[in-house]
Amino acid sequence: MTIQTRKISVEEFWAMPDDPGHRYELVDGELVDMDGAPRHGRLTGHIYSLMDSHIAVARLPFDVGVSTGFQMDVFTLRFPGVHVTSWERMAAYDEEAGGWPKFAPEVAVEVVSPSNIHVALALKAREYFHNGALAMWIVNPETRTVTIRRPGAEDNIFASGEIVDGGPEIPGFSCAVAEVFAVLDRMPKATGRDN
Repeated sequence: MTIQTRKISVEEFWAMPDDPGHRYELVDGELVDMDGAPRHGRLTGHIYSLMDSHIAVARLPFDVGVSTGFQMDVFTLRFPGVHVTSWERMAAYDEEAGGWPKFAPEVAVEVVSPSNIHVALALKAREYFHNGALAMWIVNPETRTVTIRRPGAEDNIFASGEIVDGGPEIPGFSCAVAEVFAVLDRMPKATGRDN
């Protein structure tokens, strides 16, 4: 016997009570647990800080944020680790009306984690680009690489010793790949327990 499970809509997701200890994305009507590990959070926060600082100093007309929801369709809600969205695009969103913006940010940054594997990242890229994203950054702490994916173009992969160029999406932004991951080297090491 097959049990049918009903898809959850983004509107229903908005009304759901908090689930302590869990953060979810909504993917085709199903709840998907997101990585909330400290390492993931530190790296995401550091990338936000680098981008936010540049945007503030350069006085660019962009909103930059962490884990903000963007509605891809009726049953899909994505929370990129970091987003960069133009003020012009954000003007189409009425925060007072509730819900999430019904578009993708110009730039979505995703940090690779066990819950964010390559198949999932490819699906996210398609959704982001279908909804107007200009670039998706894939930050991989295991390989220490930053990949910038753009619709219809070859991936640009930046490795250790190279400089990440924000391209036309974030004018003037550049950063050493080593600096992107520097926060991981400053994390305390686990000491274990004495038995």
